[in-house]
Amino acid sequence: MRLVIESRSPPYARAPWGSFVFFVRARQVGILLICGVLMVTGVSVPAAQAQAPSNPPYTLKTEPADLSAARNGDPVRLTVSGLASGAQASLKVCPAVLPDNLIKVAGKPPWNRETSVSARVNAYCGGLKDEFIANAAHMDSATGRRSSRTGDIVVDTQIPLGSSTPKPIIWDPLYTTFNKNAEGQADKPPTVSWAANPDVVDPATGAKTRNKYSFRCDENNPCSIAVTITAKNADGAFVTWIDSSIRFTPSQQELGVKGCKGAGQHTLGASMPERLGRAAVAWNQALCAPTQAEQSLNIVSETEDAGLTAFDKGTSDLVVTGSGNALAGQTVRDRQYIPVGINAAVVAAVGWSPTDTDDNGNSLNAKFTGTLRFTHDELANMITKGGQEPDLDGRGGIFRNGSPLVDRNPGLVSVTRENEANAARARAGAESLDFFGVTGESGPGTVPFALSKVLAEAAPSAWVFPKKGSQYFGELDGKSPGVISDLNALDPGAFSLHNVDAKTGQLAVRKTVQNGVVGTGFVCTGGCMSWVITDLATARAYGWAPVAVPDGKGNFVAPTKESLQLAADSMRLGADGTVQPGTATKDGAYPLTFVEYLAAPVNPLIDATCKPMTEKQAQLKAVAGLASGYGQSLLPPGMTPLSPGLAATVPARVAKIGTGTVQEACQEREEAKNPPPAGGTGATTAANSSLTGPSGGTGSPAGTSSPAAATGPAAAAAPTPESVLAAKNLAESIDIPKFAGAGVLGALVPLVALVILATLPSATAYVAAGRPVPRWLVVALAEIAAAFSMLFGLLRRKTAGGAA
Repeated sequence: MRLVIESRSPPYARAPWGSFVFFVRARQVGILLICGVLMVTGVSVPAAQAQAPSNPPYTLKTEPADLSAARNGDPVRLTVSGLASGAQASLKVCPAVLPDNLIKVAGKPPWNRETSVSARVNAYCGGLKDEFIANAAHMDSATGRRSSRTGDIVVDTQIPLGSSTPKPIIWDPLYTTFNKNAEGQADKPPTVSWAANPDVVDPATGAKTRNKYSFRCDENNPCSIAVTITAKNADGAFVTWIDSSIRFTPSQQELGVKGCKGAGQHTLGASMPERLGRAAVAWNQALCAPTQAEQSLNIVSETEDAGLTAFDKGTSDLVVTGSGNALAGQTVRDRQYIPVGINAAVVAAVGWSPTDTDDNGNSLNAKFTGTLRFTHDELANMITKGGQEPDLDGRGGIFRNGSPLVDRNPGLVSVTRENEANAARARAGAESLDFFGVTGESGPGTVPFALSKVLAEAAPSAWVFPKKGSQYFGELDGKSPGVISDLNALDPGAFSLHNVDAKTGQLAVRKTVQNGVVGTGFVCTGGCMSWVITDLATARAYGWAPVAVPDGKGNFVAPTKESLQLAADSMRLGADGTVQPGTATKDGAYPLTFVEYLAAPVNPLIDATCKPMTEKQAQLKAVAGLASGYGQSLLPPGMTPLSPGLAATVPARVAKIGTGTVQEACQEREEAKNPPPAGGTGATTAANSSLTGPSGGTGSPAGTSSPAAATGPAAAAAPTPESVLAAKNLAESIDIPKFAGAGVLGALVPLVALVILATLPSATAYVAAGRPVPRWLVVALAEIAAAFSMLFGLLRRKTAGGAA
C-alpha cells in the first residue's frame, strides 16, 4: 500500500487580468518583507518544515517471490536492499485492505480524519495468533538490521494463518470505547458525538459488550506485511516509512487437490509416505484439473511398510516407496517398480548462526543456510551416543570446542555461549528439558534404512551404542544397531538416551524444531542448532540445511541434482528391479541417495467378484505414465528428475502394467490374505533384529505374525516410555470409518482412552523411578491393550482423501 499525497491548487474565481497581476505582485512583496524581518531578527525556517525529507531508493523482495498460495508455517525471507549504513526494518501483519476510519487524536473538536499509514498500521495491524504454533505470529515481531557484509536487511520468518485478538480501537468510531454524547451536549472525551459503538446487552445475562476489531489471514482473507523501514536519506537524515506492498494468502497445512471433483468410482487408492505428498498432489491435479474430473488418486499417507502391505493385499492399487521390497512384510502380488523421482536421506541443520555483524559491529544472528560437513563417524556418533551432556561424551563429543567437526565448520564455531559446556549444548540442540536436539519421523521408512545402511558399512566402529546397561539398549548394549528401518530403534530400551526424539508425522517434527526455525527464545541467543533426519525434498520444503557427507574417496558431497543423478546411475540393481540405497560408487555421488518407485500390479485390477475394472485400469496406466513422464517437471524442490539411465527403463515397465490375467489377480488376492513367512516370496529378510524389531513391536514387517501368536498369549511386558509414545502415536492414527455402528465405536474410543489415562501415569512413574511395575498393574495394562487391539481391528487406516 502506497500513500500518495497530491498538492492541488484551489479553484480561483475568474478575475480580470489586471486584478490578477496586482494580486501576484502584492504577494511577492509580502514574502520579501517577511523574509527581511526574519533575517533581521535571526529567525530561520527549519528545513523539516520547509520541505519533508524524501525516502531513499530501495528494493524489497521475498523468497519465495509468489506468496499467493503459501502454506501456514512455510518459511519466507524478506530482503531490503540499497539502503545506507544503520538501516533497520520491522514487520507486522495487516489485513490486505487497511481500514481508513480513524479520528485524529485530540482533546476537543474539531475532529479531523487521521489518514496516515503509520497511525492505521498501529491501530489495525498485529496481534495475530498463528494456528500452526498456537501462539503469537512470529511475523508480527520479526526485525532485521543491515548487514555490514552484504549491505542488505534480511528478515527470516514464516507464513502465519489465524485471527488477530479482538481489541477496541479508541479513535475508530465503530470500535471505540468512548460513549456517544447526548443531543446538545458538548464533546469532551470520553463522551463524543462521533462514537458509534454502543453497548449491546445480553438479554439472558444482562452482560454488556461492544464491538471489537479483529481480522483474519487465510485462504479467503489475504493479508499484507507492513515493513517499517528506518534509514538515512540523501541528506544523511534518518527517515522512517512503511511499505505494505507485499501480500500473502495463507492456506492450511494439508495438501489439497484443487480444481478437481472429489474421489469417484474410478479413483485409485494410493499409499505413500508423507514426503511424496507434494509430488502426488501435483500429478493428481495435472490429470483431473484440466477437465474438472474426479480425482485420479485417493492419497493415503502412511509408513512404507504399511503401504506395501496394503498394496500386497489389494487395499491400495499402487504404492510409492524408496527401497523396493526391503520394507515389505509380504510380496505375493506381482508388481512393476516404476521410477518416478530421485530423493535422498539427509541430516539437516535447523538454526541460527551469528556469522555476520551489523554496521555497528554487533553480532547479527542469521538463519543458517550453509552446508556443514560431517564425516560418517561424526554422523554415527551423533545418533548413537545419546543426546544428554554433549559437552562431555553425549553425541560422541563432536560438538565440543576444538573438535574436528566444529573446527571444520565456521557455522558451528560461531555458535557460542558464556562457557564451553553451554556452547556444546547450543550446537547439539540440547538446551531444552524435553528435546535433546535430534528428531525425525518415526515409523519404518527408507530414510533410516538408507542412512543406517551407509553408516553400518562406512563407520562400523562409531555405529555402536555405548555401554550403559540393558535398561537403555537391551541386548544391543555396547553393540551396533545394524541396519534399521525405524528411528525409534536407536532408543530400544526401557529408558532413553534421546539419540533421536522421533515424532509421528512431519507436522510434529516441524513443531519440535520451531525455535530453531524462527530463532526465537533465549535458546537462540548467540546462535542455536537443531537437527532433523529426513529426506531432501522435505528439507527443501521447510528451509532446512542438509549437511554434506563423504563420497567413496572422502570428498564431502552435498545433495544436489547432479550428485543425486550421479549416484542413481551407479547404484546396484536388486532382485526386485530397484536400485539399492547405500550402494552408490561414483566419485562425487551423494551416498545417501535413493530412488522413489511407484509399484503397480502386473495383473489387472479386479472388483470384489473378480471382474476386471477396465476404467480404473486405464486410470492406473495414466498415473504411472504421467508420474514417470511429464510429471517429472512437476516434482517439488529437492525431488530430482530421473537420470537418463533410469528414464530409459520406464517404457518397458509401464507397458507391463495390467498384462497378467484376471485369474492370477484373483488368486493373488486370496494368497495375500494368508501369506507365507517373510522371505518365502522374495521379501528382504532382516540382517538383525534392529531392522524388524521385537516380535509384534515397532518395526515388525507388516503382515507377519509373531511366534507368540502361534503358541498362545505372550507374557505382559512392563510399559516403557517408548511404549507410552507408541500408544499416543496409535491413537493419533485412528479414524472411525463410516459404516453401521460407527457411532458406537466412536463412543467407546474415549472410554478406552480414559482407562488408559487412569493407568499409564502410574506405570510411567514406576518406570521413570527404575522400580519394577507391580504385577496387578502389568496385568491390567495387558488387558487394556487387548481390548484396545480388538477395537482397533474394527477401524480403518487413516486416509487423506485428496490430501496428503
